[in-house]
Amino acid sequence: MTFRIVFMGSQEFSVLPLEILLSENHDVRVVVSRPDRPAGRGRRLTPTPVKKRARELGLPVRTPESVHDPELHRDLEKYELDFLVVAAYGGILPPKLLRMPRMGCLGVHPSLLPRHRGANPIRWALIEGDIKTGVSIFQMDEGIDTGKVVARKEEPILPEDNTETLGRRLAAIGAEALAEALTRFAEGKVTPLPQQGVASEAPFIPRSQERINWALPAEKIFNWIRGLSPRPGAYTVYGGRRMKILAARALPGPGNIAPGTIISLSPEEQGIRIACGEGILELIQVQLEGKKPLPIGDFLRGHPMEPGGRLGNHVAH
Repeated sequence: MTFRIVFMGSQEFSVLPLEILLSENHDVRVVVSRPDRPAGRGRRLTPTPVKKRARELGLPVRTPESVHDPELHRDLEKYELDFLVVAAYGGILPPKLLRMPRMGCLGVHPSLLPRHRGANPIRWALIEGDIKTGVSIFQMDEGIDTGKVVARKEEPILPEDNTETLGRRLAAIGAEALAEALTRFAEGKVTPLPQQGVASEAPFIPRSQERINWALPAEKIFNWIRGLSPRPGAYTVYGGRRMKILAARALPGPGNIAPGTIISLSPEEQGIRIACGEGILELIQVQLEGKKPLPIGDFLRGHPMEPGGRLGNHVAH
């Protein structure tokens, strides 16, 4: 059965769910994405990944400044929709849009709801040190990610994961879960279930909180780093300049050394070991302000460090 669908998405995560709707022969009437924004060093206007892919697929695209735009509402009403599918769009839908499709609005959310409701579920699954996450397909209501779940898939979180690697896998299983949910709708076999468990939020992280607090345990700093990697990147200060730490590992170690102190350079200069409030953090990949990311061995060849030096400031910001 083919459904008439409007797809709303903006981020890279949204691309595979859009593509699977077409591969399953659903009638995607239009794609709604966020407006082009300045990006890169030249600050050139750049389309979202979803807009770019939709154009490549020959789909019509709308990029309203607001989901409350009456012109957008009038445009979508004429399509006589079965579903409105939303995946990482970047805005909260008003009641009028939620009521518009005949069979409702489906959200593709990269967490096991009700855990990590909100705008940054992948980031917060890593920051909280979760060992598994997944994707939930849910019926959207006026709350923030609070609707009944119609499908879900689990995915383990690997120690080496960051937001990019985990996000790619979740996009793939999210597309699969969306296709399966629509098939069950077509067969009349869907049983929406209320969310069960303790709800948690996944809010936006302000730039003021991206700086590493070395007084924290190494395991917490490790999770913070991979939750902010590769973008925007958790940072410390080295030689008066910001230095992002993009990859690291937590190790056991003494807790009686001033946090942020360089303890040692590991064998063959493949890591720098930094004292934390508890344990040690070994740096694997860093990016000095204005420079490209480097493995720590390459970084040390151009920026020698000595044991006993300090990184950043251990006071929380």
